[in-house]
Amino acid sequence: MGRVYLALQFDTEDFITPEADDILLDIISILDQFNVKGSFCLVGEKARVLERRGRLDVLEALRKHDVAYQSNLHSMHPVVSEYLKDKGWDEGVEEFKRREGPGLEYLKRLFGVAPSAFIQPGGSWAPQAPYAMREMGVPLYVDGIFQESPVWFCGSLCFRAAMSFPEHSTLADLNTLKSRFEEIYSPKVDGGLITVFTHPCMFVTEEFWDAVNFSHGRNPPMEKLFAPPLRSRDKVEESLKVFQAFISFILDHDVKTVTFREVAELFREPRERKVNRDQVQVLANRASKHNDWQVVDDLSVSPAEMLRLFTGLITDHFKVGFEPEAEPIRFTLGPTLRVPEENAAGKIGIRDILEISLLAKNFMETRGEVPPAVSKNGSNYGPGFILEVSAKTVSHYCKHGSLPNSVEALGLPNVPEVVQRWGLSKRIDEQWKWVIFPVGFKSRIIENLTLMQAWTMRPAVLMESGKQAEGPSKT
Repeated sequence: MGRVYLALQFDTEDFITPEADDILLDIISILDQFNVKGSFCLVGEKARVLERRGRLDVLEALRKHDVAYQSNLHSMHPVVSEYLKDKGWDEGVEEFKRREGPGLEYLKRLFGVAPSAFIQPGGSWAPQAPYAMREMGVPLYVDGIFQESPVWFCGSLCFRAAMSFPEHSTLADLNTLKSRFEEIYSPKVDGGLITVFTHPCMFVTEEFWDAVNFSHGRNPPMEKLFAPPLRSRDKVEESLKVFQAFISFILDHDVKTVTFREVAELFREPRERKVNRDQVQVLANRASKHNDWQVVDDLSVSPAEMLRLFTGLITDHFKVGFEPEAEPIRFTLGPTLRVPEENAAGKIGIRDILEISLLAKNFMETRGEVPPAVSKNGSNYGPGFILEVSAKTVSHYCKHGSLPNSVEALGLPNVPEVVQRWGLSKRIDEQWKWVIFPVGFKSRIIENLTLMQAWTMRPAVLMESGKQAEGPSKT
């Protein structure tokens, strides 16, 4: 069996309830008994409150573990999705940095190190968030629309927990929890990552701190916030015993515990990814038929990166009959504007292919993103069409040593196949069910930007084993 890595995630967010401070020491004491480290995902305001309350004991205990970041104010309105609801890509990235930067800098100062990850607060999703956090030096994003196996999205390593530990668990629940973990662990014969998360504050409270204050769009001022009802100490103690027994059970398996900081290292990629001629041919053959991520020789490549690779090869090298020994893969964003709804198809000559490839290549070189369309002779060619014709052109050159006279485009979609395979629109809709949002909250702009940035998605590969974390067949 391959190596299975186990990450323990503690969403540390209740900045109202003083008892939510003390429970952190109880949980850390249990972790210390097993000599394992957890990733404590702090809200900026929670860290500030700990310091204001003089809880140096809690802060010192947290310093011995991994600290991640869970936004500046979590559920106080406007939450991330609300303030990015109507923002375009560039404006949204800057707005996210402006609002979330202060909490990030506070944690850096308080703990002397950058947080290891950004944990999405509740259902507050927007695609600018993982990209902005990457630019702010935190390239690991947890929760949201993702699956338990890590993928790269907008340049960040993204995944979500495989299971939660119910904070109100009783001893009668223990066998069910064990069975649930076995269901997740047993299929991982080739190894992989399992993340288990819980909310420390809910060990001591009957309800979520934010639900009693901010649900359905309510936004009382700080001085009117109130703590949720507390559980009895007997119930808290029982839940802690169940947690202790559960940790003991999962550690009896062949797992290696890791923090989020170590997860980033496990999936770290070389500074420069390059492909040789044979790998280019494999990628081009596949991209001729599918707008999808690809994995070749344990190197994962996004559709956006393939489009940039193919158009660059055509215009810079193949046009003049030169074949480079290796070509770099360069990170490229997906389109940040709407793409055509219809998929172009038909026969196209080499002169038009060269011109369209050059226009697309120059756009990507200048903007660092896939063009939403390229216009020529009154026609708009979407990125799916450009990917297909450039892939078929590269494939022909690799096989015959010359450019084709023309290629036949069958009409690749303008959004990658992962959009349907994952049901991304449905995953986004699920985010809006978070109780904190006003009733009926949605954002068509956030949904469209997410679907466009699916062009950046590709599987993460465990560097230690060379195993792709998630993805379609390599054949």
